[in-house]
Amino acid sequence: MERPHYSLFQTIVVALLLSGCGAAQLGTCAPHTKEEGTPTRNWVECFDQPFSHGGMTHSVFCLHDDTDKPPVLLLHELTGLSPGTLAYAEELSKDFTVYVPLLFGEKGKFSLTKGLSAYWFQGSMDFFPGGEWGVPSRGSAPIVNWLRDVVQKVGERHTQQRIGIIGNCLTGPLPLALLNHPRVNAAVVAQPSLPLRVWRHTDADRRSLGLSADDLQYARKSAAKIYGLRFETDCMSAPAKQDTLRDEFGDRYMNGEIPASAYQVEGKPVKAHSTLIGSWRAQGEAGRPSRDARERVREFLLKELSEPASSG
Repeated sequence: MERPHYSLFQTIVVALLLSGCGAAQLGTCAPHTKEEGTPTRNWVECFDQPFSHGGMTHSVFCLHDDTDKPPVLLLHELTGLSPGTLAYAEELSKDFTVYVPLLFGEKGKFSLTKGLSAYWFQGSMDFFPGGEWGVPSRGSAPIVNWLRDVVQKVGERHTQQRIGIIGNCLTGPLPLALLNHPRVNAAVVAQPSLPLRVWRHTDADRRSLGLSADDLQYARKSAAKIYGLRFETDCMSAPAKQDTLRDEFGDRYMNGEIPASAYQVEGKPVKAHSTLIGSWRAQGEAGRPSRDARERVREFLLKELSEPASSG
C-alpha cells in the first residue's frame, strides 16, 4: 500500500497540533540550519541502480574509487543527503572508500521536512507504527534490516577489510544495530536523537538509544569500538544517552563530547547539535569544534580499520 504524501504545510500543522514539548524541542535544542560545504565530485549509484531488500529500495552513492581504502558507511542526519553531507563524505574519501545511503529526500538537497515526514509519518512515532522506521519490541526496524544488507554488500566488495559506520542525529544510534556484521569494527554515534517523540520526552526516552532489544544484543556481543559525539549543551541528544552508551559498552566506548567552553560566543555557549556536519564551518573559530571532531573521528577510524579483517 502506497503511503500518503505530506506537504510542508501538513507536516507543520500536524506537528503543532499533536506535539507537547517534543516537537518544540526539535526547534529549540537542535536548530538544523543549512550547513556549509559544497561537493565537487560526482557521487553515483554504487550498485548501478537503487538497492532493494525486504521490499524497500533506496539509493547508495559512492565515488567508484578503488577499494584499497577501508570502507566507511556514512549515514546522513535528519536534514537528508545535503550538500554539506556529501562534502564531508568527500573529505572522508581521502582516507576511506565512502558509501552514502539516501534514506529520504533527494541527493544534494537539504531535506529537513522530508526527514520529519519520513520519521513521523512512516512508522516511528506515536501514530503510524508500521513503516520503515518503526521499532518492534523484538527484531529490527525495516530500515535497519535494509542497512544490514547494504553492509553485507559493502563487505563483499572489501573482503579482507574492516568496516566503519558513522551515524548522525536521526541515524546516530543505527551503527550499533549494524554491529551484527563480524567485520564492522568501528561505530561513530554522533548526537544520537532517537526516539524523536511527538509527545513529551520521558526520562526513559532521554536514556534510550531508540533501538530494539535485539539490536542492542547484537551490539553487546560485538567487539567493535564505539566513539560517541555530542555538544555538551545539546538538549535534543540528551547526556543520558552517553551514560547509556558507557553503561552498555564499558571500555569499548569512548566519549568525544565537545565541552561548552569550546563553542562560546561573547562568553556564552551557543545552540549547537550537528557535531560533524551542520555546525561545521570552513573557516573561522566558529567551526573549530566541528573541525576538531572530524579529525578525531578520522583518527579513530584509521586506527580501528587499519588492520586486515580476520574473518567475515
